[in-house]
Amino acid sequence: MKKLFDQIIKRLETPTDTASVVLLRIVFGLLMFWEMVRYYYNGWIRELYVKPQIHFQYEWFQWLRSLPEEGMYLLFASLAILSIMITLGLFYRISTLLFFLGYSYFFLVERAIYNNHYYLICLLSFMLILAPLNRSWSLDVLRGAVAHTDKLPFLWLWLFRLHMGIVYFYGGIAKFDHDWLNGLATRKILGEGNRGTFLEPLMQYEWVPYFYAWSGMLFDLFIPFLLLWKPTRNMALVSAIIFHTNNNFVFSIGVFPMLAVMLTLLYFEAGFPRRIAPNKIKKWVSREYRKRIHVSKKAVINVQSQIRPIILAFLGIYILIQLLVPLRHLTYPGWSTWHEEGDDFAWRMMLRQKTSRLIIYITNPVTGEQRYAAPEDYLNFVQLKKIGNPELLLQFVHHLDALVKSNAGFDPIITTRYEVSLNGREFRDMVDPNFDLSEIPKFAPNYLWVKPFGER
Repeated sequence: MKKLFDQIIKRLETPTDTASVVLLRIVFGLLMFWEMVRYYYNGWIRELYVKPQIHFQYEWFQWLRSLPEEGMYLLFASLAILSIMITLGLFYRISTLLFFLGYSYFFLVERAIYNNHYYLICLLSFMLILAPLNRSWSLDVLRGAVAHTDKLPFLWLWLFRLHMGIVYFYGGIAKFDHDWLNGLATRKILGEGNRGTFLEPLMQYEWVPYFYAWSGMLFDLFIPFLLLWKPTRNMALVSAIIFHTNNNFVFSIGVFPMLAVMLTLLYFEAGFPRRIAPNKIKKWVSREYRKRIHVSKKAVINVQSQIRPIILAFLGIYILIQLLVPLRHLTYPGWSTWHEEGDDFAWRMMLRQKTSRLIIYITNPVTGEQRYAAPEDYLNFVQLKKIGNPELLLQFVHHLDALVKSNAGFDPIITTRYEVSLNGREFRDMVDPNFDLSEIPKFAPNYLWVKPFGER
């Protein structure tokens, strides 16, 4: 066992060309800059973080609060600047640390914006803090803060490959779902996504949802392994580009398709960016860069290969968590596609399309007087779209409960008529219409109070 462990450590410490991970640093920074600009351009900062009366929360991050309007705008401006600094490799350690903290903050402060690729960006930005990607082709090298190297341990390239491999593979495992394999999920999702596009007529054919379902599942399951095997690598890359390009046009998923293609490219040999750059440009850039490297005894080193044991131990625990957390839904009773418990941080993507009809009744327990609460009077467009998630509904009920107690002076009974159509099925009750939801603990697991789906 010790011999095997030593071989793994030796492999992880193997000197590897920095070209591909440096390209990742540059592309990641540019994509994050674009992402921050999109928030400004589309008015999302004000709409998602300033105007809402309620911010849906994560149980472990209830202490987080949205900043005042000026603070939120300053945060996104700072993240845009930090993105450029990451691209350039300028004050890299502090830039990556602050970017990770800032991005994770606005991701965690509003539960309704949860998206798997936002979670992936949090993980990647955390890995950037640890990976010394400023030691090659960076302004930190040019200003003499770190020594330049053309090689880094294979560990860092492998870690970034692993993140994309997990997204692919666990996305494939999630598709072993009744509705996905029978084309119900894809029929509804693709019908909505392709509405008004040139692909809409194609959705009328009966075989199309099945083709998307099975090809998507097989793609996710096998693409990491096809990328690792050299004879199939080029074919796998073409498939990935087609897959992510299609997703980019069909679904509104921001920068993820481009980021995914970049991460997929990491499965090629570490020095592949050097081969695709024109020779004249490559030689000129290399000459100009190297003659500006800060003059010192340690200005250039051939390789930095030693990895601290504490870093290896930490990364081992981190990887184990990433491998186990996506499977936690298997330990919960009921159908997770219905109650959604365990779906966050698990790469369970595109499995459902929910249409909900919601009426909330607020009753005075003394007088019996009953009124209605319209969610659109309290929630923004993203929150309304996600109200089909039982966890968010329960938080909204507790928000209404607190408002009534504060403004009307009594503890109300809050019941709902909450009907949901899952993947095009007939509407059915998700919760008991006679049960006072305000009596359920705010973060009670969904499977404890959501009505079982029943026959599928």
